[in-house]
Amino acid sequence: MNSTLICPSCGMQYPEDEVAWRCRCGSYLDLAFTPRFDPACLEGPECFLRYKSVLPLSFPEKAFTFGERFTPLHSMVFYGVPVWAKMDFLLTTGSFKDRGAFMMVNKCRELGITRIVEDSSGNSACAMAAYSALAGIEAHIFMPAGNSSAKTVQVRTYGATLHKVPGTRSDCARAAEEAAKNSYYAAHTWNPYFLHGTKTVIYEIMEQSHWQAPDVIIVPVGSGSQFLGIWLGLQEMKRAGVISRYPRLVAVQSEHCAPLKNFMEGQQTPQLPKEPILAEGIAIRQPPRLRQILQAINETGGETVTVTDRQIVDALKASARQGVYIEPTSAAAVAAVEQLKDRLQKEERVVVSLTGHGLKATSRVEKIPDNI
Repeated sequence: MNSTLICPSCGMQYPEDEVAWRCRCGSYLDLAFTPRFDPACLEGPECFLRYKSVLPLSFPEKAFTFGERFTPLHSMVFYGVPVWAKMDFLLTTGSFKDRGAFMMVNKCRELGITRIVEDSSGNSACAMAAYSALAGIEAHIFMPAGNSSAKTVQVRTYGATLHKVPGTRSDCARAAEEAAKNSYYAAHTWNPYFLHGTKTVIYEIMEQSHWQAPDVIIVPVGSGSQFLGIWLGLQEMKRAGVISRYPRLVAVQSEHCAPLKNFMEGQQTPQLPKEPILAEGIAIRQPPRLRQILQAINETGGETVTVTDRQIVDALKASARQGVYIEPTSAAAVAAVEQLKDRLQKEERVVVSLTGHGLKATSRVEKIPDNI
């Protein structure tokens, strides 16, 4: 299945075999790919490839996979609000990023790419390292030097070459872009193929909900790869007539790094502190697709929510007391429920995305001061 990469800023188009990851004008690229989805045609086990008709893969039957299965859509209650928790932290490497890595790595194989570069605060690094190992691709992973030790150990153990970069998440991205001059930059922050993998989560949610769209979906947002994947899938389903309306999409960010809120208020996002922030997975000061994220919020009647470290810690405990151990980035989405509860209608169906496993951040969690 051949697709075309297109720049939303200048309109420049690139054939997919040119393996471009960014337009010459500096903008990110989107994929000119508009599949028609029909739930009646679904077949096979409950896995990523169940939705192969909407995936831009030429040979899905040859895809490398861990045999992933649907993640639970689990009933929980936060701050008195009944919600459905999408437990994507139960995927193979412990986060939702497996969805994007599955698509990204398999597309690299189809395009004949044998060496990739990725930068990440942790979860994308782990996912890309694992799927690269599965597919026999050489992976060079750039991570901030101060990030959770469990994630760096995981990346190394998969056999990827790990480059620990002193400084902020932005410093890490710059180092990876420099290295990508001699490799393919398989960045989840830029690459549209990654989004076509993460969109499988909304297809799962919809199928698990008997094709009835939720009213609200709450997602922690850094670069926005899951948020935009959900938006992409919703647009595909609306075109196909599967849904008639969009759920309200809520983007959650940390008070320490809130570029969406800052942009809407006409402010610059401050430099990140030298020490890693608690919700490290959403510490993206300049997400390349910021305007696209805001478009999704506006077109769904959604909003942005900013949460404090104290609220994140409380939310992490609230989840754990119900037997669900998540990392602080996931807990940011739970914390948003408290801020939204007075604006949610009693009959509304709310989905909260739990994106990363707590075991990956235990070293960070155990250092949380009692007085935070």
